[in-house]
Amino acid sequence: MDWASLPLEVLEAIFRQLNFKDLLRCALVCRSWNRALFECPSLAHRVVFLFDAAHTDQLRQLIPMSERNYRQLAIGLTVPWNEDIKDCFDQAVQQWNLRFVSLVGEPDKVSDCLLSNMPFFGALTELNLEFTLTRAWPEWTEIQKVELSQLRKMHYLQVYTGANQMNTLYHFVLPKVEQVSLVLDSLANEEAMYWEDPLIELSGCELLRSLEVDLNGTMWEQFFAIHKPYMERLVIRRAIDEYQNRDWDLEFSKMPNLRYVEFTFVNNEMLASLNRKCRKIEKLLINGFCLDDGNFSSSMQFPLLKNLHMDGWLNGSLFSNELSLTLDKTEDLVWKYVELAPAQGAFTLVSPNVKRLTLRGCEYARFELDIGNRLESLDMDYYGTQLVAPNFLNRLGHLKHLILHISGRSALLAPKLCHLRHVKRLEVVCCTESYGYDCSALFESICNNLTELEEFILRNEHENPLMLDYKRYRKLCQLTQLKVLNLQYITIYNVTGTTELKHVPNLNVWGCSTSTAECDAPFRSSLMEVES
Repeated sequence: MDWASLPLEVLEAIFRQLNFKDLLRCALVCRSWNRALFECPSLAHRVVFLFDAAHTDQLRQLIPMSERNYRQLAIGLTVPWNEDIKDCFDQAVQQWNLRFVSLVGEPDKVSDCLLSNMPFFGALTELNLEFTLTRAWPEWTEIQKVELSQLRKMHYLQVYTGANQMNTLYHFVLPKVEQVSLVLDSLANEEAMYWEDPLIELSGCELLRSLEVDLNGTMWEQFFAIHKPYMERLVIRRAIDEYQNRDWDLEFSKMPNLRYVEFTFVNNEMLASLNRKCRKIEKLLINGFCLDDGNFSSSMQFPLLKNLHMDGWLNGSLFSNELSLTLDKTEDLVWKYVELAPAQGAFTLVSPNVKRLTLRGCEYARFELDIGNRLESLDMDYYGTQLVAPNFLNRLGHLKHLILHISGRSALLAPKLCHLRHVKRLEVVCCTESYGYDCSALFESICNNLTELEEFILRNEHENPLMLDYKRYRKLCQLTQLKVLNLQYITIYNVTGTTELKHVPNLNVWGCSTSTAECDAPFRSSLMEVES
């Protein structure tokens, strides 16, 4: 077979499976592979030529010699813009079919680069601006208006390391933009990110489909006034009180076609307004929330919701007067560290069609799950205050993939594993404890009940010993369908003989040891033997 003559579609399908370094190696094989990599848009976007403005001598020689048709160019503006840099930049523009440019540097240097090359940037489809500064921000006498008529995608990152508030530098007019990401980051003061002003403002974004934004008290008023009928994706990374308490009914009424929404902290008004005005939501991610008006269930009635992610790791308080929530269409459900306080009794979450479930940091005493028989994957913890097994374990007859995060009290879970006989992949993670503990009872229950296991991972993530009785370890021979076994940092005690697991083709033992009164023999990983 002549590999150089493979059709572009075939090469594209193959190259998509490779990592970045392997892609570059493939580009050196022959001209046809090189051409396929740098002319196919879906592949070329992964390769960027980095332009360091401080080394123009090397660049002037390198660019004409390159046989690659780069589509992405990153310019590090470490020195002021000058004719020497512009000459190298012009060579790159003439040599390659550039579609995406990233400008990284201090605002005045980036400004000079933009304004000196407006014909090129005006025809660009993707632009990345990263403003960095380690001294006081410069004083700008007037706002620069920049119209990028062909731009479809823009990413803006502002890294602020000073101590003074700044003024707007650019007004971007983007009539065709579809994706915008506006991120503020402060390295000087953790609180500064909440009052810091951006150096840019936007207009003409009527075709916008995706927006990721940080919101503070003074930005984006004109932008929010725009009706956004095509908007499908909204990510609010953080918002101070002024934005959390604004008229969200009005804001969300301008985005009636939202399908993907992600909030970093949400309050009662934001969630209720989203439910009233955006009825096409399919994916909702909430990282941090304070929902204390008792109307949580009423505010979660999204008729098309397929993916719900509730993570209260930083702040996750939830009070509910209603005692149940039904999610009929939801297939992916993440419920993590939710401090749930029902008005009385227990709160029941009903999700009859869920297929993938993550349940972490929950108090099962006042929380129940009512699920159907479609669950395929479960990631759950069982330790701390959870003194009884979750009530839904006896309904998991169709479960295929299980991840368990356990502690010393997880032996209480062992009797419930008889309901999980069809699990194919099991991962048990022993999390941080102030003391070591014995997992023998749980291990024995796994070997006795999960007889269809094909992959078994037991991982100890804390520095204290995780103990396993050798008699229970030998029960691995019962798992005749096992293809992958991975044990990490386990101590097997009471070793009295040798156990071979030759039927397991993929064995991985890392940091394991044995403990007996007579000897301390290590694992022999090739045969998975423990010898006395």
